Amino acid sequence: MPPSRHLTTATRPRHRRGRPRRTAAAALAAALALSAAGCADDSRPTRVRDGEATVTLDDFSITPQRLRAKPGRVTFRAVNRGAIGHTLRVMRGDREVAAVKTLLPGASGTGAGTLERGTYDLLCILGNHEELGMYGTLTVR
Repeated sequence: MPPSRHLTTATRPRHRRGRPRRTAAAALAAALALSAAGCADDSRPTRVRDGEATVTLDDFSITPQRLRAKPGRVTFRAVNRGAIGHTLRVMRGDREVAAVKTLLPGASGTGAGTLERGTYDLLCILGNHEELGMYGTLTVR
């Protein structure tokens, strides 16, 4: 298809060996698709062993994103590998079950709670960190 006559030389698509060059929009769409695919964690949940769970906080993720534990007392050890401060909260609905206060980059801390059967949310409560990907799920059964 010949280029439209109303396009100037500067706005016309450039061609390389008869093919149009990738546009910035196509590259952006591909990057967004890849980053969205990385947000979902389809891996198996990590089991909490001996009542201890180690969680890594980064900019902006919680790893592992899915945990599974048996009912009882669980100690959460959080390590901040990010460049800014992060927290770890274990929530069941509106109730905080365990917490690790704000950790500066490179710091670690612990928090513990007694867990009953059910589903819990793991999250960082600072700013909009949860919306940026700092969340996870803990299933107790």
